[in-house]
Amino acid sequence: MIVTHKIYTKQKFWLFAAPLLLFYTAFIIYPLIMCLVYSFTGYRGIGALEWNNFANYTRLFTQDSNFWTLFRNSVFWVLGSTVLQYFFAIPISVLLNQKMRARGLWRGLMMVPWVTPMVIAGLIWRWMFEGNYGLFNQLLGTDIVWLADSSTVWICLLIVSTWKGIPYATLMFLAGLQGIPGDLYEAAYVDGAGPFRRFWHITLPLLSPVIMVTALTSMVATWTKFETIWTMTSGGPGYTTSILPVYIYMKAFRSFEMGVGSAVAVVAMLVMTIFIIIYLKFYRKYTERL
Repeated sequence: MIVTHKIYTKQKFWLFAAPLLLFYTAFIIYPLIMCLVYSFTGYRGIGALEWNNFANYTRLFTQDSNFWTLFRNSVFWVLGSTVLQYFFAIPISVLLNQKMRARGLWRGLMMVPWVTPMVIAGLIWRWMFEGNYGLFNQLLGTDIVWLADSSTVWICLLIVSTWKGIPYATLMFLAGLQGIPGDLYEAAYVDGAGPFRRFWHITLPLLSPVIMVTALTSMVATWTKFETIWTMTSGGPGYTTSILPVYIYMKAFRSFEMGVGSAVAVVAMLVMTIFIIIYLKFYRKYTERL
């Protein structure tokens, strides 16, 4: 009876796991394998695969003058977006964690950017930054072409990315703040610690594990974020705001250079994988010191 029960339990496990395994294989593992295969070919969307070994990677690293510019843009995009999101999300979460009138309403309004589809939000923001009749030029009385000027376009994109990413970080920090015992704040208050010292010596250290984990997920998501830049600037002017995901799309689906586009995707994936490994090692050492 025990053996029969174990067999039955195992069958139930595979029965329930099968849909997830099929989905994971069809939409994650198979595309990854084919992307790696295409990166070693000159495939252009039709015809047979023509193997060219490492020619695509050699072209990217030694002949493509745009690749390293796009790589630097991607790093700047990830770091700039994450730092700005967390710079505002931490104080907002602390504020929303306080007792205030209509706190539930403010928390709900805070989630609006997160639930707004990025394509719709991008179109609205692009209209607001429009050079001729955009909202900002109307309010400021200027005629700046915000999204076509290389000196202002990154500022606009980072504003939109920060606006979009703050709700997620704030929600995670709010959850972390709920786990901090109120007795610590009361004891610090009795000892004469002001609001800033309580935040610096209690809130920030106890919230740091949540910050570290959430920062990793935010950076990974931003590294692959395509729709924000594409909706607002399409990577322009020129390649000024192009990042690796935009370059993948342009190479694979605009120029039909599937092999080169796949090579860019593989490089981007490897860079992010290495970063995650280093980050997790640093995080493990950091948590051991706590």
